Amino acid sequence: MKNKSLRKLLLLFVGLLVLLACEIPGLATPASTIPESIPIESIIAGTAAAAQTKTSLVEPSATQTFTDTPRPTLVPTETATPTETIFFIIPTATNPFKAHSAGSACELVGLEPFDPRVAPGTSVNIKWTMENTSSNIWIESNVDFKHTGGTDMHKIDLFDLPKSIGPGGTLSMTVSMIAPNNSGTYTSTWSVRDSKNTYCEVSANIIVK
Repeated sequence: MKNKSLRKLLLLFVGLLVLLACEIPGLATPASTIPESIPIESIIAGTAAAAQTKTSLVEPSATQTFTDTPRPTLVPTETATPTETIFFIIPTATNPFKAHSAGSACELVGLEPFDPRVAPGTSVNIKWTMENTSSNIWIESNVDFKHTGGTDMHKIDLFDLPKSIGPGGTLSMTVSMIAPNNSGTYTSTWSVRDSKNTYCEVSANIIVK
């Protein structure tokens, strides 16, 4: 009796297991996950395409475009226009003593005082400064300074040279004079000369007021 009961239970258990195996997918035999075989040509083609894609990403483009940089434009500089220059020629003063000298061997370069204005009977010292413009030497032992014309206002009418005067040298001679008693312009003329030649002739005016 007990053996029959056990056998029934065992059969019931086996039937239950079979029923569960059909109903639960996890207990069934798993499907094969092995993929179907892929042709070798497709694998080679895919590999080549992938390699070409990587190469295109790494390598730069075969052609490069260069943009010309514009050169700076040269701006012409303004040329300065020359301005007209005006020269003013100021005439130099002529020798104021020219009228008081004569002769080609000298030049009067000083006269003090020049045309003095004095009262009648006034004593005046006249100083002449002369330059030897000749090629000769005025030798002091042979050449004198002598009164040769005009009004006699001097005290002494003949003077020896203080020294010999060579070409380009200057000679200064001073003569004391007394103005006449009457108003007017009086002239006294003197010469640098030896016994034969006159080297220079000078004069001076005294104006009596």
